[in-house]
Amino acid sequence: MLRHVFRRRGILRCLIALVGAVCLGMTLLSTPPRAVADEEPAAAPRSGMDDFGACLVGRGSGSLLLLLDQSGSLRETDPEGTRVQAASYLAERLADFSERSGAAVNVRVAGFSDAYAPVGEWTGIAPDSVAAVKQSIEAIGADIRDYDTDYWTALEGARQDLVDHDQSGCRAIAWFSDGAFDLDVRDSRAVRDAIGSEKPYAPGVSLDDEAGVARAEAAGVADLCRDTGLADQLRGSGVVLVGIGLESGDTDLTLMRRVTLAGGDNGASAGLEACGALSSPPGAFYTADGIDQLLLAFDAIGTPGDTVRSSSVEICQGQVCADGELSFVLDKSVDTVHVLATTDVDDLDAYLYPPGASAPTILSAQQGDAQPADGISYQWRTRRTLEVDLDAATSKAWDGQWRIAFVDTRAQSQDKQVHVNLHLTSPLTLSWKDLETTTLRQGESVDATIALLSRVDGDVVQADKFTGSVSYSVTLTDAAGEDHALLHSDDLSDIEQPVELAIGEDVAVGAGTVTTSVTVTTAAATDGGRTIPGTQLDPTISSVPVTVNPPSNYPELGARIDFGRLEKETTATAELGITGPGCVWVGADSLKVTGAPQGAGDITVSAAASTPEQCVSAADGVKASLPLTLSVGGQANGAVTGTVKVSVSPLDEPDRVQVIEVPMTAEMRRPLNVATTWSTFAIALVAGIGIPLALLYLFKSLSARIPAGTLIAGTKVVEVPQAGGVGSIDFGPEDLTMHSLPRRQREYSLAGYRLRAVAGASPTAPPYVILADAAAPSVSGAAGGARNNRAVLPLAVRGNWIAVLDQPDSPQHVTLLVLLASAAPEAIEKVVADAREHLGTAVASVSPPVRQDEDGRPADASGTEGTKPAGAAPFGDSSPFGGSSPFGDSSPFDDSSPFG
Repeated sequence: MLRHVFRRRGILRCLIALVGAVCLGMTLLSTPPRAVADEEPAAAPRSGMDDFGACLVGRGSGSLLLLLDQSGSLRETDPEGTRVQAASYLAERLADFSERSGAAVNVRVAGFSDAYAPVGEWTGIAPDSVAAVKQSIEAIGADIRDYDTDYWTALEGARQDLVDHDQSGCRAIAWFSDGAFDLDVRDSRAVRDAIGSEKPYAPGVSLDDEAGVARAEAAGVADLCRDTGLADQLRGSGVVLVGIGLESGDTDLTLMRRVTLAGGDNGASAGLEACGALSSPPGAFYTADGIDQLLLAFDAIGTPGDTVRSSSVEICQGQVCADGELSFVLDKSVDTVHVLATTDVDDLDAYLYPPGASAPTILSAQQGDAQPADGISYQWRTRRTLEVDLDAATSKAWDGQWRIAFVDTRAQSQDKQVHVNLHLTSPLTLSWKDLETTTLRQGESVDATIALLSRVDGDVVQADKFTGSVSYSVTLTDAAGEDHALLHSDDLSDIEQPVELAIGEDVAVGAGTVTTSVTVTTAAATDGGRTIPGTQLDPTISSVPVTVNPPSNYPELGARIDFGRLEKETTATAELGITGPGCVWVGADSLKVTGAPQGAGDITVSAAASTPEQCVSAADGVKASLPLTLSVGGQANGAVTGTVKVSVSPLDEPDRVQVIEVPMTAEMRRPLNVATTWSTFAIALVAGIGIPLALLYLFKSLSARIPAGTLIAGTKVVEVPQAGGVGSIDFGPEDLTMHSLPRRQREYSLAGYRLRAVAGASPTAPPYVILADAAAPSVSGAAGGARNNRAVLPLAVRGNWIAVLDQPDSPQHVTLLVLLASAAPEAIEKVVADAREHLGTAVASVSPPVRQDEDGRPADASGTEGTKPAGAAPFGDSSPFGGSSPFGDSSPFDDSSPFG
């Protein structure tokens, strides 16, 4: 356990660095969070988080998962829970961004240690819903766990969560930890029963000793970073990954750097060994320290895609000084400004000068927070960190130069600095109207209408709104990754006028992206007769996926191929949409796999239309489809990503072939390993009646195991409806916890209850699961319900519920335990709906009868024996023992088996 604690370092500083994903363009000095990959942020390319923000603006929605470490070292590194304070501030900033931009941002919070543990539901974050996200953050912060920092399990759980929820394609994971992939020895049977002693990426490797832990850790790292491994599956699913690591002591951050920064060709530029083969989308990795810098970091990531201006200025000694001033010029093209500043010393005063003001508005850390006045509101988040918001709607003087400086009235902080994040992004977006219905073709021009909108879903902005200048551009990035400028202008008279955009013959066909950008420069201001140049605001960038098709005598193809989910199946089908004229086929060896889980084996895509002679053809304007079949070699958990080479040609001209690589995806989920004991028994019985009965019990005992895999469980005290009535039970993802059973297990404890697999007395009936050690009666919704007042379930416990009558002070209430294979809403609703309908009848079958006096009135029922369970016994009516066990109630197969 000491190894576990001391190999980790606190998440506190890890969280700080989250900012950096959006701050590659910032000038970072002294102690603010710094980008690891680039010494000169101003020259750095756009990061993955910049791309995530552009995607949000372009598509109007997306999802961000906050993945927080729950390791035991947090008890020492962050005993005050400052990470919770900072993450809650992030939630506020995301809500503000969503409201200001019009982009819908769905947020979920999850923790991880030995397992992936989401808390709360996916929430469309907004000012009226931010409290729910904060509650989830607080729940993670309070739930510190003692075993493992398992990055593979955390990232795979987050990946599944994201792809199950989000279909927009804008996905990001903000991953907080200390950089050490750390598993722990299972040092007791209780620990092994609770969290398992194997990992899915290291099957057959026991974690019962240090040697096994080392082998499992090596296997996890290998599967993360192999070509087509988990890192590639994340990138291939379009997930932007931001790693936040603590650089302290002997903590090794190499693995986190590799996973986030070293995909494909990016590894060499980052000076790291490659982790996977895919370079896009790029990730980011950052480090920092301290609660104030943590707030500074979260402030930056809270506005995805915005370029946050970060600078450091001197602290003025005694009075306002020129070297300590930060200034900017505003006009009516900007509605709001946000400033977050962190100082190197406590209890300074900030002097804020609106345009034309001779006296400052003093924002004092010692005087507390002020009510909004004249467009200014502020809050000292700590004794060193100040948040300021400026609002044009309530400001008496908005247009002109604003100045802010920090003053140490005691003049005792020479050589100290203030570190400032300044948000000066215009709310405008540049929209290519009807782009989603426009066909782009290689070598052909297209008519387009470009408009400036007030926000993602806002109104058209007229040119007379601007007193300064505006420049805007449209860029096409083709399937080969090359950028092609389609439009660049600073003439507002062209806005909303049809313009012809030429798609060059050198543009590669296939999946691409159209990116629009608009940059506003505010009008110049005057001060005492001198002219102050306007401030260039940070650009607003929007990106939308497109397909570049061959010329007009070729067919138009659908954007992507989605084979859906494979569970028990090893094949899946999909159809690629076609619009004529032209001929389409897919030849042999057409699939290029970029991501695939271990165990998937050989993966192929095939089509009946595999040659020009067998092609699917369509006349001009006619819609058709090309059926495709995906085949995999085995069952596994993970994403299959890649591209399919699709051949196209004009009608009756098969020699004029072009090949288009169309993106494809499939989701693989290994089915639960439900024991097939009946086949074993049947074979044994066919072999002859003379097989010893003990051999049958041996088979049963060996198969009496709860299947391996993900098990999601949750409890809630609910009201019991009358027998035959329907209850009003409600269960949400926030009530659930994810467990991982790496192998089949005889017993498993969860939510304060213990499930035990039992062989049973009948040699021909399948094994089952009971709720063990519960003092109160219990019953399940499965066939049979209960035995001896204990709930009975099939070995496949997922998809069932158990009611425990453990509420003596409230006999009309029970504890409802739900057991699920998935936290998907439909999976939850299926189990809960069954409980609503059948809970009253099931509970009545195990409830003690109400005793009555001679007048028929209820009497004290204490000491009354429970009724016998309703329904069939677990062995069924065909038990060779006539429904009773030859061993009596003390059957050796009920609670334990002599065969282990």
